[in-house]
Order: sequence, then C-alpha cells, then structure tokens
Amino acid sequence: MHDSGPHPLAVAALQARSIAAREPLARAAGHDPGITGELARVIALQDLRADDRADALALLDRLRDQGEIKGVHQGLHCQITYAEGDRTRTEALLAEYRAVPGPVRTALTVDLANPYAGGSGDGWDFAGLLPAPRVRVADGPGPPFDRLTTGPVQRVGHPCRITSVVTTWQSGQSLLTSVRSLVRQTWTNHEILVVDDGSSAEFDPVLRAAAALDPRVRVIRMVTNGGAYVARNAGLDAATGDFVSFQNSAGWSHPLRLERQVTPLLADKTLFSTSSTGLRVSPELVVTRPGGPETRADTLMIRRAAALSRVGHFDPVRAGADTEYVERARAVFGGKATEQLSDPPLTLIRSTAGTVAGWLHPAHRSYRSAFHTWHELVRDGREPATRARAFTAPRSLRGETGAKAYDVVLAADWTTAGGAGTAGIGQLRALTARRQRAALLHLDELTHLRGGARNLDPAVQVLINTGELTQVELTDDVRARLVVARSARVLEHAPDLRSGVRAQRVVIEDATVVPAADAASRRLFGHRPLWAPAGADGRRLLAGSADAALAKLDLPSTLDPAQWRLDRRGPRADRPVVGRYCRGGPAEWKRLRTELPDPARVDVRLLDGAGTSTRSFGRFGPPRGWLVYAPGDVSQRSFLGQIDFYLHLPPADEPADPAPDVLAALAAGCVVVLPYRYAPAFGEAAVYCAPDEVQETVRRLHADRRALRDQGARGADFVRRHHAHELYAERVARLATQG
Repeated sequence: MHDSGPHPLAVAALQARSIAAREPLARAAGHDPGITGELARVIALQDLRADDRADALALLDRLRDQGEIKGVHQGLHCQITYAEGDRTRTEALLAEYRAVPGPVRTALTVDLANPYAGGSGDGWDFAGLLPAPRVRVADGPGPPFDRLTTGPVQRVGHPCRITSVVTTWQSGQSLLTSVRSLVRQTWTNHEILVVDDGSSAEFDPVLRAAAALDPRVRVIRMVTNGGAYVARNAGLDAATGDFVSFQNSAGWSHPLRLERQVTPLLADKTLFSTSSTGLRVSPELVVTRPGGPETRADTLMIRRAAALSRVGHFDPVRAGADTEYVERARAVFGGKATEQLSDPPLTLIRSTAGTVAGWLHPAHRSYRSAFHTWHELVRDGREPATRARAFTAPRSLRGETGAKAYDVVLAADWTTAGGAGTAGIGQLRALTARRQRAALLHLDELTHLRGGARNLDPAVQVLINTGELTQVELTDDVRARLVVARSARVLEHAPDLRSGVRAQRVVIEDATVVPAADAASRRLFGHRPLWAPAGADGRRLLAGSADAALAKLDLPSTLDPAQWRLDRRGPRADRPVVGRYCRGGPAEWKRLRTELPDPARVDVRLLDGAGTSTRSFGRFGPPRGWLVYAPGDVSQRSFLGQIDFYLHLPPADEPADPAPDVLAALAAGCVVVLPYRYAPAFGEAAVYCAPDEVQETVRRLHADRRALRDQGARGADFVRRHHAHELYAERVARLATQG
C-alpha cells in the first residue's frame, strides 16, 4: 500500500477500468511488495478476464511466501480465497495473518460461520454487525434476507410524523421484506407510502399484500413507468409527515432507524437531512466481497416543508439523483445542514452484481460533473435550487434509447488537466458553423486519474449544461462519420467497456503510432485508425512507420488568438523573464535542470501543469532561483503574462511541428525560443538557438526593447494567419465527408 493510502497508479487503473492500465502499475511494482500487492488488488477488483482472480491470488501467494505482504493485502488475500470457495484456506490465512484490517476480519469471521453460506452456524454473529435489538433469521422458506426479524422493541410516541416512501417496480417478496421492516419501526407516528412505478397487473397481489401489512401503509399507483425518482417525487408530494424518509424496495431497515435518524433533526432546527449507514450483503447475508466490506450512506431523511420550498424535488433521472439531491441541499443550506450518522449500520442493502470498487461509470461521472457546476450557481445565489434540471444529464440516465447520428465526435481528455477545452471549444464551434453535427466524448489520459475521477473543465461543462455543446458517452448508441481522438494517450488506456459508438472512420492526432491506441480504436469504434500529425515533420516520422495508415490531411493545433492576447509594451523586468509550461514527469524536470539558463542572471519561472515537480525533485525541491507554480496557482494565460520568453525545450525525438502550448505563448506575445530544427515550421515567428545559447540569446533580445516587441508581434500574427480554429474545422469536415 502507498504510504498515504492506495497507490496513485492503482487509483488510476481502477477508475480507467482498463486492462492496459495495469501495465504502468506492473512496471512500477518491480520488487516493491506494497506496489505488487496493489497490482493484485487492481486485477482482483477489475475482474475483467476469466483468470484475473487466479492471477491476483498468484501474486498474493508470492508475497506471502516472501513474508512481505502488507495488512490490507492480507485482508484481500483472505477475501479472494473466500470468494473462490476455498473456506479451509481462508480459515488458515485468517489464523496466520496478524495485520488483516478489523472490518475485513470481522466480516470473514461472520461469513465463515454463516449456516446459509456453507458454515456450521456455531458462533455465527451476524447480529453483532447491527445495533440491538439483535436481528435473527426466522424459520420458513425463501432467502434469509427476506426472513430477517428482531426481538421486541420499545415503541416511541411523538407528535411529529415521519413519512416513509418506498418506491417499487415489478417487485416480489423483497417489497414485503422492505415494508415489514418499516412496520416494525419504534417510531409510531409513521406513514408508509408504497409508490408503484407502473408495474404490470401480475404484481397487484404483492401490492395488496404490502397494503395489508399495517393500516399505516398506503399504495400509490403511477400510470406509467417513469423511474424511481419520479415515483419518489410523487411520494414527497403525497406525504403528510413533518419528515420524509426514502427506502428502496429491496432494502431492510433496523427497527431503530427512523428514531435515530430523526433525533438530530429534532435537536437542531438548522439541520435539513440525515442519512444512515447501509451495509451491503447478499441474499444469504454474506458480507465479504473483495475490496469490502462495503458500507455507504443510505436512506435519506429530510424536512418536508424545507424540501418543497427551498430545495425542490429529486431530479427525474433513472439513477444517481440521491447524491445530487444531498449536494444540492448543501449548496442551499451549507455543508453542515446534512448529517451522516456515524452509528453502526441501520440498513441492509441487497447486493447486486456489477458494482466495481473504485470505479464510477462514465454516465454517472458526467452527471456528477454537470450537477456540480450548476450547484456552484445555486451556492452563489445565481440559480434557484427549486428550478427543474438546469444542467445536462446523460441520455442513459434520462431513459432515452435509440441511435444518435453525428458528423464528427472529438474524443479527448476534457478535464482541466487534460486541457482539451482550451482549443476544443473553439474547434467545436467552428465545426458547428460549417453545419457539422459535432459532439465531444470524454476519454481520460491515465496520468490524470491518479487522484481519482475529475470533473470536466468548468468552461466546457457550462457550455454542455446550456446546450451549446453536446456530450456523448462511450456507452451511448452513437453513429458518427468521423471520430477524432485528440491524441493517442486518450486511447492507450481506454476503458474495457462495451462501446456503443460506431464510426465510418477514425483519426488519431499523433505523430507516434501507439499499438494500444490502434487496438482500442478497433475495439471501441470498429475501425483501424488513420494517423494525422500536426505538421510536416510529424508526417515524415509517420511515413517511416510500417504500422501507420496516414490521413490525407494534417490536423494542426489551433486556438483563438483573442483569448490569449495580452498587452505588451516592453520587457517585464530589468532582466529577462523566461518560462515554460511543464506537462511531463521526472524526465522532463531532469532535462530542464541541465538546459535552463542560470537563474542568477535570468528570471526562471515554470508552470507545473501535471503536478509532478514535487515528487521529481524530492525533499530538496527545485534549484534555487526557480519559481515553480503548482497546478491551480495561476492560469496558463496569467503565467504567460509574467514572462518575456517562452522556452520550448522538447526531447530530440519530438516532431518539430507547432504544439498548442507554443502557439498559446506566441498568441500571448511572448518571444518563443526553439531549437534550430523548428525553423521550417515557424519561420520568422520564433527565434532559434541551442540550449547552451539560450542565456545569451534572451539577454541580447531583452536589451533591444523595439526588437523584443517586434518579435512578439510577428509571433502573434503567425498564429492568426495559420492556426485559427476555422482551419481545423475545414480539414476535419473534409476528412468526415471525403475520407
């Protein structure tokens, strides 16, 4: 395990849900037992191939034999052997290992004794996972989950009423289990609304049986199926309670749940909602699962009057609206207005197949990004929370089906770290101006997932929310004339998901053929890709590759010159200020240490776009005299406004074609300093020298105020004439229609 938790490459691989994403972690593992254990964890939790669990077990067995297996991986080792049905080995490992995390050991001990999962029943203490009164399994047919009950409870009377809303669709015995657990609540001033979301007539007997469980139960029938949150809203409108709680038809509540959830709300009038903790278990009451046990916030309880007047109804999507609603309430009332109870679990969540630890489905991630952007407006008082959805929800979450057709889909990393929005917004607008049906598709660069899944660039998300830009998901049913991947990096570790996007042709903007990206193009979009470089040097390099099928046109980097224009009337200071936007890792910082000029004679400023400088330089930090900005300290435009000279010092094998960061510096009026091999591409727009000539070159030009200003103007003019978005749109449109 990484010193501060999961290893960043393991976090990235799990969110990528990509077999290819295991490779960087495997390379990093080497002989490090902690990282090797993390590799085993990724393989086991992804579980994408038939032999994945066997491979994970082999790695963990090796670590055990070497005596180097860390506690969290000891627990995983036991969990996998249990999941594979090897109870004897699980018991032996659990007895041998001393550092298994407490919750993992407790769950395994309970499950090994579970009489409904192959255990003897001796010492089975499932009830110990929940508060008193103790739960037990009643005699009778059916799964033990549906036979749960408890001992006697002390009823509580109170003038405040709680309404429980149970939404259901085509449910069987599980609905009766859910309602029965609510009937047994200690809180007696209780209304139970079962909202049926358009079930067919064959389920009428189950609904009648639910209504017959208690006089407080009332069934509300929806005419058509609109999804659980449409049904919840109907229940919220029909509720008569002071407080309203929501429960899934497949869930089970401990008798104390309502009492414990309402207590903080009665004590603190500023509190808007509480949530209990739910424990995920199988129908046989098995808790253990690799990466678990899993607990999460469950069964929201809210103040009804405040909800209707200040927060509004649930977003009527098909999934994920619980989280949106709670976060919307925090935007309205503040973070302290919602409370997650820290008590033991008060609900049991019936486990379903398909949930993957550490992974957020692309549609749910897009939904989160969209509502977070809108919540900022709510928090600032610029939008009412009660307004019907003022942001975009993915088609799958809206329940929409059927294919959508586009001329062009731009696939890129559209997060702020990915940087696609800097040029992509203008390129999509230029395509639309050419009457091209254009959409964006988000695919991650693996390095940007090291801290978990990020939201989209706010500038991009706002335009999606307002409808100016269209976003599609990899799992959507999409037909495109052309898919353009903005770099091979966004396909190199693409998700191993069933893609719904099919294209007539695919173009990858890159000058280096990456076999993994080629394979991903075929798998995801159904075609071998064409490779499109940014310029002549990239085309020369691709022409020498037997594996590359070249597009007929180059796709140059473009930008909006007006977006980057800055007022420049002379040098920024009395000595040259040089700088660079650094997007690479340790190798780039090591190279810069030897190639940048002496900071005693030149002001050196660097923008660390990838956040890699700290770990690259270690505890001693960067060289004295360097000013290094961390991600988020300043914008790229503000950074360019501080410097006179932009130093582009690429590796020797990088194509000598105009790169986006260089073009941004030119558009901002910086004097760009390039290696001599870039002269054919930039001409008089830049100045050229070798690394050992940089200091003298910038000092000489800095001393001539007029020459400095004229050189900056030539660079800006070069961008306006040769790298406007209209050129990109014209070429992409030709590739889409003519191949």
